[in-house]
Amino acid sequence: MENKEEKVTSSNSEKLKNIVDEEKKSKKSNKDKSDSNSNIAKKLKHGTMATALTCGFLAVLVLLNVVTTVLFERYPINIDLTKEKIYSMTDETEEYVKNVDRDVLVTIFADEETYLNYSAYNKQAIELLKNYCKMNHHISYRFVDIDSNPDIIKSYSDTISNFDIIFETSSEVDGETVKRTRKLGMVDLLTFKDELVSSLSQSGYSIDMMREQAGNDLQLLAYYGSYVESSNAEQAFTSALMTVTDPNPVYVTFLTGRNEVSDIMSKTSPFSYFKTLLVANGYNVNEIDITKDEIPADTDIAVIPAPTVDYLPEEVQKVSDFLNNGNELGKQLIYVASYSQDKTPNLDEFLEEYGLSVGEGVICETYGENYINYPYCTISTDLSSDFNQDVLNKNLVISSMYTRPVNTLYDEQGMITTQQYVKTTDNAYTAKLTYNEQYQMVPSDTLTTGQQCLFAIGSKAKFADDGSGESKHSNVLCFGSEYLLQSNILSAQQYGNSEYFFSVIAGISHKTDGVFIKPKTIKGTAFDIAQNTKTILMWTFCAIIPLVVLGVGLFVWLRRKNK
Repeated sequence: MENKEEKVTSSNSEKLKNIVDEEKKSKKSNKDKSDSNSNIAKKLKHGTMATALTCGFLAVLVLLNVVTTVLFERYPINIDLTKEKIYSMTDETEEYVKNVDRDVLVTIFADEETYLNYSAYNKQAIELLKNYCKMNHHISYRFVDIDSNPDIIKSYSDTISNFDIIFETSSEVDGETVKRTRKLGMVDLLTFKDELVSSLSQSGYSIDMMREQAGNDLQLLAYYGSYVESSNAEQAFTSALMTVTDPNPVYVTFLTGRNEVSDIMSKTSPFSYFKTLLVANGYNVNEIDITKDEIPADTDIAVIPAPTVDYLPEEVQKVSDFLNNGNELGKQLIYVASYSQDKTPNLDEFLEEYGLSVGEGVICETYGENYINYPYCTISTDLSSDFNQDVLNKNLVISSMYTRPVNTLYDEQGMITTQQYVKTTDNAYTAKLTYNEQYQMVPSDTLTTGQQCLFAIGSKAKFADDGSGESKHSNVLCFGSEYLLQSNILSAQQYGNSEYFFSVIAGISHKTDGVFIKPKTIKGTAFDIAQNTKTILMWTFCAIIPLVVLGVGLFVWLRRKNK
């Protein structure tokens, strides 16, 4: 019996041991399962969070891209990396474009791809036009292929050819729709080299005359495209914009027919660039022969551009009637004298009615700091501050040569007043010019001494008939020399002739502020980035951005490693 009990006890002991072992295994298995489930949960948690963060990051990127695109479309946020800033506009143009409050449609009559691929100047012009549209949503543009839409040109009064551009506005006047348009050809967007312009001028031709003979702009460029020097697109676009949006357009009429002076070298009008600037600043310019035609009724400013032959009495009467304007006044006359003129007693008598006279001889300066090379090539800094609303540089220098003195006969007499606007130093004098042994023009026979006037204004006033006390004025702006408005001097950046005189003309005629733009040269078709910009971009993308990314990566890796 004892043996049996011992066997039973031994068997139970083994069973008990097996049960304990199984329980331990079970607990261990449950623990392993629990640990495994915990690890899975942790991995799932981290994976879900990473996925959520990734999705959130991508959503932010997409949202940022959408918002940025909308903002870039709404506001002109542009970065012009070209050296000459060929796709940018000047601050003056920006200011004008932002203030346009009428809808302007710009139509380019060409297939878009064909137009853009024609030349780098075409691409620059369109990119610039796009910036105008981004700057102001009143301005829009479209491409119209004439071949595919032949009937569309019938709605315009202008003769339209391929690659022409039309700026247009429409408005209601007395219940009728009035359309104002300004056409630009390819040639209007370009500036040609002086050697071509001078060569044509010496033969009695101009770019416009050659364009007319060629038939259209593209034909002209086929012959003279290699002479293109710079882009005139900004000047042309802004001019067209000003013409069609100006609520009070100013019309300028040049009076010719009296052997007006010509440039000695090119035998063309010395006022060609003056006309260009007038058009560029939104003035409507035309020309008549005073010996045959009447001054148009809508003329605001008439210009007598240095006639070498005196006006006949009936021609002077046309000018006088124009300024009188049916006793309503409100008209302006620019009279330009010249050392090349013969005696002009009829014009002299007319000027005296406005308190002005043009003296004999030419103005000279005594000291070298007040003239250039020759005493009669003067520079002046004594300028009136009236009508200088558009003058940015307060230290302007006015250049001229062969200038006759403009005398004011009185300060005020009845309803007529006079004022001197550009004066010399107190050391100036007037003299006749003669040739010396070297065939150089030199002053001789001093006529007067003391301060002289190069440019003055005589003004006739009239009080309004309604008893309001307001007055209207007709003004005569008298220049002592054509060189005050001569092309080379007006275009020279070191002189303030264009800035000052256009400010006076705009102010006295109540014209919208002018905009002066420097033509932009485009060399080749390459993407021309300035050298300093290249350096900045190289260091940014080759060093700064990679180092930032590497630094962020190391920071994240170390932080995770130490957790």
